[in-house]
Amino acid sequence: MTSGDPYLNHVVRIIVEHGYAVQYVHGDPATSARSLAYTVGLHARPNCGYELAVSGLSAEASHGLLNVLAATLADGGLDPSGGLEVGEVLQDGLALQLRPVSRPEELGIIHAIYGITPSVWQAVWPDRHGRFPDDARCRLPKGTLALL
Repeated sequence: MTSGDPYLNHVVRIIVEHGYAVQYVHGDPATSARSLAYTVGLHARPNCGYELAVSGLSAEASHGLLNVLAATLADGGLDPSGGLEVGEVLQDGLALQLRPVSRPEELGIIHAIYGITPSVWQAVWPDRHGRFPDDARCRLPKGTLALL
């Protein structure tokens, strides 16, 4: 888990100190690419063989959400699964839903540090009526929650 790359060494120091790090990738308005953030090192913790991701939020919001979600899953003894709804994370009593990331290898910092790509679960949020993006009645703008 060491490297000659200064940035990777910085990420490793955060993992050692906090148990995992959050990697943020800025979006690109020119290509309509949404921002995304993901945990690095969470899968190496006891009883946790996965990482978490979120897209479309600011760096600060992504970091906060991933921290709360990681703690909620660990404290509740929950293992991620497709469609799992996790409450007590969003305001207004709305739940997040977890979905498997189809191309986790694109989250390259994990592989650069660990040499493997564990499963990654993306948290998606509902519209104000509690409907998730796969519900035809969902009123979030198209593309709001770009799935990885």
